Amino acid sequence: MNLGIVSYGLYLPNGFEDADAMAQKAGLKPAALRVLGIERKLLPSPNDQPIPMAVKAAKQAFEKASSVAPQDIDVVLWTGEEYKDYIAQTASIRLQEEVGCRNAWAFDLIGQGVTSIVGLRMARDLMIGDASVNTVLLAGGTRNVDLIDYANPDTHFLLAASASGGAMILKRDHPENHLIETAFCVDAEMADAVYVPAGGTEIPFSEDNLSSALMYFQVTQPEKLTEYLKKQWASALCGIAKKVLPEKPPDYLALRHLSVNDRQQVLDALNLNSNQSLSLAEWGHHGPNDVIISLDLALKTGAIREDSLVVMVSGSIGFSYGAALVRWGSALKIDD
Repeated sequence: MNLGIVSYGLYLPNGFEDADAMAQKAGLKPAALRVLGIERKLLPSPNDQPIPMAVKAAKQAFEKASSVAPQDIDVVLWTGEEYKDYIAQTASIRLQEEVGCRNAWAFDLIGQGVTSIVGLRMARDLMIGDASVNTVLLAGGTRNVDLIDYANPDTHFLLAASASGGAMILKRDHPENHLIETAFCVDAEMADAVYVPAGGTEIPFSEDNLSSALMYFQVTQPEKLTEYLKKQWASALCGIAKKVLPEKPPDYLALRHLSVNDRQQVLDALNLNSNQSLSLAEWGHHGPNDVIISLDLALKTGAIREDSLVVMVSGSIGFSYGAALVRWGSALKIDD
């Protein structure tokens, strides 16, 4: 059974914030933002909520997919962030209705910044386990930028958070862009390293916390996290990429947004140059949509061509890591 990517879609807001403006709000020098890999990031308008952004991306994917219509979709998977339009909302079902996938089953996935790759794996497994599942829509939106406190030095590593919608249409036995392999891992000891304290059952919403720091991402053990990001973050991303790679390096690495140093560590470890993995410094960090944005940039610039071996790699708070190997174009085999 071969699963292929039929098409993808992206919605990117028009608003943005550059490194100079961000530095002023964060109490940093602009050079410090650029070390974090940030030249600018995309900001949502009041109408750019996660589900509407995902809907726009999904509709674009259908416009590009001449062989697939919304009514052909068997399963809709939400692959956006957990933070979305409403608490306890099943985003996939709202997305399904808005896009017109009326014949589909729908459910939400939660994998933080790795969810798009989890979606690829889930789509493949559904097709293997159920012969009636032939076509799957992955779509999700992110605006975790709302959850970033610029003044908190412990979460400056999250300052690149942006807003977008992303989507992919996957089909059984599609003759192009085959998913070959996926791999995942987690560092369970870091499960509670970063989260938003208020709004859950431990600390429910109240008048006291609605305007407090509890409504933003917090780091529970700053020194431990700093050490982890310094010593294990980049190496874990390299490790998960190598799990899906054959012996030779990929032709292109669709890599999540990283600081300048971490990005270079990953490229060096995988024997790649900067043209084989385009920087997201001008786009910011979009969680699960980073790999789709990188894929789009590479296709538009010619960094990905027919028969290119592409690896999508992401990591997120949790801490979790995922990678997917795709042969872009019509080739079916990994050889040489």
